Amino acid sequence: MAAAVGQLRGLVELGLPDRIGYLSCVSGSAWAVVPYLYAADGAVELGVVTRPDHLTRAGLDRLEPRSLLLPATSHFRDTFLALDADGSVRPDQVWSRAVGETFLAPAGLYDPADPTGFGPAAGSASAAAGERLSPVRRCHRPRVARPFPVVHATLNWPELRSDSQQRLPFEYTPLYVGSPQRRVLTDAGAGPRTVGGTFVEPLGFGSAAPTAESGADGRVAVRLPLRPFTLGDMVGASSAFNTPDRDVRAYPHTRYWTLPAADSGPCVVNDLFTDGGDVDNLALLGMLRRRIPTVVVFINSVWPLDVDHDARHWPDSGQIDPAVPPLFGQPSQRWPHNHVFLPAAYREVVSVWQAAKRAGRPMVASTRLMVQPNDWWGIEGGWEVSVCWVYNGRVPAWEAGLPNEVRRILPSGTSDAPDAPLARFPHYRTVGQNARALTRLTPLQANLLAELAGWSVIDSGDTLRAALAG
Repeated sequence: MAAAVGQLRGLVELGLPDRIGYLSCVSGSAWAVVPYLYAADGAVELGVVTRPDHLTRAGLDRLEPRSLLLPATSHFRDTFLALDADGSVRPDQVWSRAVGETFLAPAGLYDPADPTGFGPAAGSASAAAGERLSPVRRCHRPRVARPFPVVHATLNWPELRSDSQQRLPFEYTPLYVGSPQRRVLTDAGAGPRTVGGTFVEPLGFGSAAPTAESGADGRVAVRLPLRPFTLGDMVGASSAFNTPDRDVRAYPHTRYWTLPAADSGPCVVNDLFTDGGDVDNLALLGMLRRRIPTVVVFINSVWPLDVDHDARHWPDSGQIDPAVPPLFGQPSQRWPHNHVFLPAAYREVVSVWQAAKRAGRPMVASTRLMVQPNDWWGIEGGWEVSVCWVYNGRVPAWEAGLPNEVRRILPSGTSDAPDAPLARFPHYRTVGQNARALTRLTPLQANLLAELAGWSVIDSGDTLRAALAG
């Protein structure tokens, strides 16, 4: 989230948002993108990139009350535990409600006492179409029609954990919600199920299945659910990180149906949803399914890139973000379906990153790659995509501009204390970076990461402008 806030600041400063069709996000990046696009003052409260020589320790130790970065410093763990102990809150709503109260409520986008749905941007053609299809219900809408947000989660079926549990991509947008690919799944205990290929308007998501047959255009009408599906439900599902020791009943659940599923009608299941990173931690593959010709991928990783990694061979654990090599064909138990580029291109991308790291510059690699067919994701092969890869890491050129009072608290090596103010910077732990915290960063940690990320975007402005020129 902190890195994404900085990257959004940099893109705004470069004047690039008007060239961006989609903001594809997953997990923590959705905590930044959704308030930025949906909050009435999101563009203002995003903040700006500060030159490194203008940063001060006093300034880095504080955040404005309305800053979109402020929730990254909130005591999310305390909110989560209090809701978990509250018998009036259903177990499957605890996580999403804690996420909503922490990351969306400060921007005016979440109120558990007044659940509010979401829909297309006001004044857009899609909004007008949606209002004809659904009864008017108050909802949150993006401030602008583009960039168009796509938030990713994972649908898990069957619900009970087992080796045969299947994980499918699931997408939330202001216009439609659903699993893109239609599949027939089988399980020894649960039997067969047809799932996916059906999109539901956000205001109708969670409804009972339609009772009437679809019209000539394939549309059906449904009754609105009693409780609307909220932005908190959406970003909660996208960020519900999967841990094997937690009861699946404590994860987000929402009713999803596929039409038509069988001769007997739609198959309606109160489905289990978890972090979108369970199927694609880079939020890239849904864009390739759409045949988007140019993509900028921000890899905000907890794993530093090993400058000595020999990219002629697949990496050892810890040498690179593990979501990257499977895209190029590395066998992976975690992401077994994500091969979309030729293995030879892996060396090209990593070599450019390593050269930039050795030169003390941001790790940015601009490539043109042939897309390989991937039936599991519904990706057509045989076409070229321009991908600009931005990998998070330390940048000596930026650090050299910092004042001494800031530069001297940066980590100096592997021997630094794990509880130092900026331990592991900029590759903070996703969970447990600070003692007695779940996701909470200090203002110093959040600010400095956002500033580095924003400056890196601006420093790479020529490359990003060229990538997005088409």
